[in-house]
Amino acid sequence: MTLEASFIITWTVFLFVLFIYLSFYSYDKCVLFQDAYAVCFRGSIQKEEGQVVPYIDEHMQKQFGKKYFGVGKVTGTVDRNGNTTSVTGECQVKVPVRQLFTMHGKGGWKIRTRAKAQIINPTKMIRRSRMAENVLSGLGE
Repeated sequence: MTLEASFIITWTVFLFVLFIYLSFYSYDKCVLFQDAYAVCFRGSIQKEEGQVVPYIDEHMQKQFGKKYFGVGKVTGTVDRNGNTTSVTGECQVKVPVRQLFTMHGKGGWKIRTRAKAQIINPTKMIRRSRMAENVLSGLGE
């Protein structure tokens, strides 16, 4: 009876620790995408289109902050392709025995997420909307 109990307790502790690390992984993945999209969106609505990438580069690490559980340094890159900007964030969940707790793929516990936002100029959009409204109201008279 003691031998069976020692196996059951060992497996219970093992599963409990695994669930804790899986919850860290899920939380960090969600927060990383949220932060990547937030900084990407804030950069995409800058007044001048030339300031989009510098704004994101400047504010990325501040947005990522220190709110992640059980990860190393969070890094990010920004890319602009035409009228779209994207932010890629990466981090690695620290697992004590990485060989035993491997997840699918070579990256293992590496989290990588990408957020995209279309670059718009809010001031220009508001002015165009007001101009269209004035033209349409002038036609109605």
